[in-house]
Amino acid sequence: MMSKICAFIFALLLLSSAPCFGQAQQYRGVAPAQKPKSEAPKEPFFQGASASFDVCGAVMAAFTPYGQFEGAVRANLKNAFFPIVEVGLGVSDHSNEESNLHYKVHSPYFRLGMDYNMLRKEHTGNRVFVGARYGFSFFKYDLSGPDIEDPVYGDIVPFSYSGLSGNAHWAEAVFGVEAKVWKFFHLGWTFRYKFRIHEKEAATGHAWYIPGYGKSDGHCLGGTFNIIFDI
Repeated sequence: MMSKICAFIFALLLLSSAPCFGQAQQYRGVAPAQKPKSEAPKEPFFQGASASFDVCGAVMAAFTPYGQFEGAVRANLKNAFFPIVEVGLGVSDHSNEESNLHYKVHSPYFRLGMDYNMLRKEHTGNRVFVGARYGFSFFKYDLSGPDIEDPVYGDIVPFSYSGLSGNAHWAEAVFGVEAKVWKFFHLGWTFRYKFRIHEKEAATGHAWYIPGYGKSDGHCLGGTFNIIFDI
């Protein structure tokens, strides 16, 4: 009799625990599976380099009193920072009609700088830049003009100097726009505000034109129109 009672109680316990067990199985079945988190691909640090040539300076050299032939090489770091080296040859062969002074120069110049792409998150190839440059030039030039008469003795002193030496250092604030035309081919222009840091003068005074800088004022404006190729 006792064994039948124990068997009956054991059966009741099994029946009472069955809904809980089924409910647990149900919850276990609908629990969402956790998916492994996928990390976003890291943007490469170095994204290539490019070479460019300034058309504006070449046109100025052909049709104005001074100009330059300039090329540049730059690197692309994360499509954000663009360190750049600009190298050029400044030229002038100009006579001033008012003073009758003739100035001639044919010397190199260099600029080092960095641009920042304000459209770095838009991978279209189009860019808007702000940047800075440090420029310098060590140059030689010729200066000549009308002969000078000595006011005391009346002697005629020729005013003609060849191989005068000068050097200059300056800084530039740069704003630029660049558009992707086709695959590795881009066009762009820059607008620049330049201010002179230092100039070593020759005995005759300031040079009329400083290669890579422009007319020898304390500050000036400039610009470039660049043909750019990714390399």
